[in-house]
Amino acid sequence: MRAIIFVCVTDLPGEPLRRHTTLGEIFCSEVLHRPLNTQLHPSGYDGMIILEGFDSDKPVRRWFIYDLNVKGPLSQEELVAMIPHKVFLASRECGKWTFISRDMWNESAKSRCKGYVWGGRREQEVVAAMRDAEQKL
Repeated sequence: MRAIIFVCVTDLPGEPLRRHTTLGEIFCSEVLHRPLNTQLHPSGYDGMIILEGFDSDKPVRRWFIYDLNVKGPLSQEELVAMIPHKVFLASRECGKWTFISRDMWNESAKSRCKGYVWGGRREQEVVAAMRDAEQKL
């Protein structure tokens, strides 16, 4: 799944440069009931697409994109056809997180996000090198 989350960046606790990881950890725990897996590995990982403004010290709302259970590269056409895209609005009140699904935005998000490489361009290159190294053993 590609999860697209809209959130006020100052709602995210901790170090501003770690907000993408923090939100991913919270989302995976609260919604998917599993840990965020950012460790690159040929068998799979969770990719994060980091967009501008996530580290702002002002209470601005930004989009965060997570590619969950990345097993290998996909073309733009495969990404759009095969991977579900889900949009969520996230908020924190009194320390409790709420993720509200916005299914009516899923198709628009799919169209807008198709230019981002599934799992991240650099990450896919690293994993491909890992696969090549495994095959040579």
